[in-house]
Amino acid sequence: MNWASLTKKQQLMVVVTIVLAFAQIFLLVRNLSSTRSSSAKSELLSLHQKLDEAHSVLLRRKTTDNELSQSIKELKERVIYTPTLSDRYAWAYEYVSRCATQARIELDSLEEVLFPDGKTNEASIQPYEINAAARCGYNRLAEFIWRLEKGNPLLLIKEIRISAVQDDPQSQEVRIVMQWPAAVKIEGNPE
Repeated sequence: MNWASLTKKQQLMVVVTIVLAFAQIFLLVRNLSSTRSSSAKSELLSLHQKLDEAHSVLLRRKTTDNELSQSIKELKERVIYTPTLSDRYAWAYEYVSRCATQARIELDSLEEVLFPDGKTNEASIQPYEINAAARCGYNRLAEFIWRLEKGNPLLLIKEIRISAVQDDPQSQEVRIVMQWPAAVKIEGNPE
């Protein structure tokens, strides 16, 4: 708007309109401050508290997302320590046999643990278990267990049963139940 191009009457109308607008704003602010001063303060405090809570939630979410990303990374690194779904027994047999050979133990048997219904456990639901039997001395048994656990951080030695061998006092009959976690499915970090 060009002030010089307006007539005196139009200029006067603009000035009066501006003065009236300021007067209305002044009266509105004065009225609100007198009637709502206490409620406005409490509302402002409530808003500040909600902002602080939201900020805290956002910080926790960032921390949680970082922890989730780290956990996913660690799981991806450890997935090689779980039996493959396609042939869990072959995977476990190869691993346990290698550890037994390194500990100079000859395995008598290695079999999957069957459940009461006669089926092997479900890969996606329950941990995978196998039962190994061998005859060996205590030192070789300790080395065998050490190799099993050292080479696979997800392996759990669930049970060990040791029995004396009548004709050989240097050897014991050993039965070991080993367990691996259920099938590992890693999903990415939701962004």
